[in-house]
Amino acid sequence: MEKSLLRYGPLDAGAKVSTEEFATAEFVEPYRYERVKGRLVVMAPAGPEHQEVSRPFRKSLAFFWAEHEDLIDDIIQEGWVSTSEDDDRIPDLCVYLRGASAQPRIPERVPDLIFEFVSRSRADQERDYIAKREEYHRIGVREYVIVDRFKERVLVLTWQPAEYAERELLADDHYTSPLLPGLRVVLREAFASEES
Repeated sequence: MEKSLLRYGPLDAGAKVSTEEFATAEFVEPYRYERVKGRLVVMAPAGPEHQEVSRPFRKSLAFFWAEHEDLIDDIIQEGWVSTSEDDDRIPDLCVYLRGASAQPRIPERVPDLIFEFVSRSRADQERDYIAKREEYHRIGVREYVIVDRFKERVLVLTWQPAEYAERELLADDHYTSPLLPGLRVVLREAFASEES
């Protein structure tokens, strides 16, 4: 007899969920779900503004990947990263570089770069700027990029042993990374919709 699948929706926010349940459950769309301290966190779906600010990054990364298949193994939108036994995150963009074939499979495989595009709510901002920063550093994400359309800035966090080193970019700057030599994202394009 087949085991019935668990199904979670917005009303299940805060429910205790095991790793196995999170991995095998069905989720009511278009909501997004993470697991924090063993409990289900329900997030609003990414709206059009979220997609617009991420477009220049997605587009530039896709072109870069096509030209550098020897460097990038995969790019996953709304990837899945297990940051501890009790925490599963769904970053906006995960970039996995080649040369790490011995690493475990997703969700245990650690992305080399993670991009998060900040949402409006205070809880979402605290999650991106504080909680995820600590979790991503602990698991060894080499570069964590926080794109904040409300402040028109990008915070680039580069892994160092004690904590991330910070580099702030403003709307007239370009995002580049030593992990992706030659990649250049024009930040004005990411924030253009905010000006209209």
